[in-house]
Amino acid sequence: MDTPALEELLQRVSRLVDDHPEVVGVSLEPVVVAQRGLAVLDASVRLAPPPARDDLGPRTLPGY
Repeated sequence: MDTPALEELLQRVSRLVDDHPEVVGVSLEPVVVAQRGLAVLDASVRLAPPPARDDLGPRTLPGY
């Protein structure tokens, strides 16, 4: 089983949810993990209206 690929998938989904507060649900089903790599066979993302912003000044992109 390719554990690093599974860890990367989880990190990417976490970053997606963290960067986009309008994402309220993610379903990846099924995830097939092979010896080398993985495949997400079906995915869905549930969205809600984005929260109101109170920081109306200039915005900068986060540094990763």
